[in-house]
Amino acid sequence: MQSDRLIEVPEVRAVLQALISLLCVLAATIALIVADDASMRAQARERSGYYRGSFIDRAGKLLVYTSTRGREPRQVSTLPSLSLLTGYRDPQGAWHGLERRFQALLTARRARQDWRTFFLRLRGQAPRGGSVKLTIDSRLQRVAEKALGSARGAIVAIDPSTGGVLAMVSNPYCSPTELASAASPERCRRDQSNPLLNRAVGLALPPGSAFKIVTLTAALDTGTFRLSSVFAGADAFGPSPYFNNLDYPSNVTRADLTQLTLSQALAFSDNFTFAHIGLTLGAPTLLRYAHRFYIGKQIPFDLPVTRSHIAAGNPHPSPAQLAQSSFGAEVDRVTPLQMALVTSAVANRGVLMAPHLVDRLLDAGGHVLHAFAPHSLGRVMSASTAASVTTAMEFVVNHGSGYRAQIAGVRVAGKTGTAASGASLPHAWFISFAPAQHPVIAVAVLHEFAGEGFKYAAPLARQMVVTALQERGFRVR
Repeated sequence: MQSDRLIEVPEVRAVLQALISLLCVLAATIALIVADDASMRAQARERSGYYRGSFIDRAGKLLVYTSTRGREPRQVSTLPSLSLLTGYRDPQGAWHGLERRFQALLTARRARQDWRTFFLRLRGQAPRGGSVKLTIDSRLQRVAEKALGSARGAIVAIDPSTGGVLAMVSNPYCSPTELASAASPERCRRDQSNPLLNRAVGLALPPGSAFKIVTLTAALDTGTFRLSSVFAGADAFGPSPYFNNLDYPSNVTRADLTQLTLSQALAFSDNFTFAHIGLTLGAPTLLRYAHRFYIGKQIPFDLPVTRSHIAAGNPHPSPAQLAQSSFGAEVDRVTPLQMALVTSAVANRGVLMAPHLVDRLLDAGGHVLHAFAPHSLGRVMSASTAASVTTAMEFVVNHGSGYRAQIAGVRVAGKTGTAASGASLPHAWFISFAPAQHPVIAVAVLHEFAGEGFKYAAPLARQMVVTALQERGFRVR
């Protein structure tokens, strides 16, 4: 029959695609043959005839790109801290990090093959590879770099409604330029401060009192305690010994204080109260809520993440270990990303969103090849519990140790942390989100070997929050 001799349209399309692919390969070969400059031929062979693609931020601004100025193309990074996020190329030519993961796209092996690509190759010109669009906000990333300065530590900022990482800075770091040179990588590896370690995801340290948000969540969500619950006697030590040295206006002293509500215990960071809560809840309950925050579980992320751990997860934790674990003592270990997720879940009304750096993949023409949709890791607490925890965290900022995170006209929620480091000065932590009623940013700050969290971490978090609010039209400073 006549219909038997007709060629199906899908078959025609497949043949045409095969021919186009063959022509592209031939064009690449011709481009190599006709190239006049020997160095350009070598570069073309290395790149398979393409300029390497770019990394761009959430607004489309270039983060890492190939500059064609000068005789030879070169990789340019607009922010030096990006080497620990996007990756880098070592002197041996090997790529690391996201650069390696998306090698096929960046070198255009996954790029769209069209007539423009064909004719560029035919003329001996190198088309560009595809691009990776990140969730990073370049302005926030720059502010985080500046805020840390020369201090050791990390800052992680997240959009709590999506899990998109707005900023992630680990300090110290080696810039992409240093890592590409022959001598610098070895120097970076020998450096005792470990600039090749991404502290935001790879360094787990005691969280100090910032962990009390996890214990508070378990206490409220199980109905065991309320914010108005009163603690006294051996269960309420009151403000810590250095509390009266905090330079904020308060007439509350240990001598005046005979009992505490749970809100006050969080604001004054009372370890006795939270030890009592942890012992009352028991290890299984505390561990169950820790796991909901992904503490003790592997966090799915675009970069390798060190797993956090708390003593309540030990096979048979002693009462002392459980008590210490409940207020974030040195028996616990968490990463800055982990603590950013803790505050993010509270900010997002109890739902924990999966953290992610990569937003979408684009071809050389800017067309979307793949978009990564935000997704939830589960509900950590009820919405009403999240509202209560938020209220308590606002009280910390307005009336307690987090006062240095205050922003005029903005409701800020936060919690300080001061963790033993084994050195003369403790690690400073602060977790925060704002505006409390409609959060746009959740932040975790770790300032290593600095001192108290209220003094050395809270002001850095405040800078991040102010910048995020300014970008959204708030008149704050």
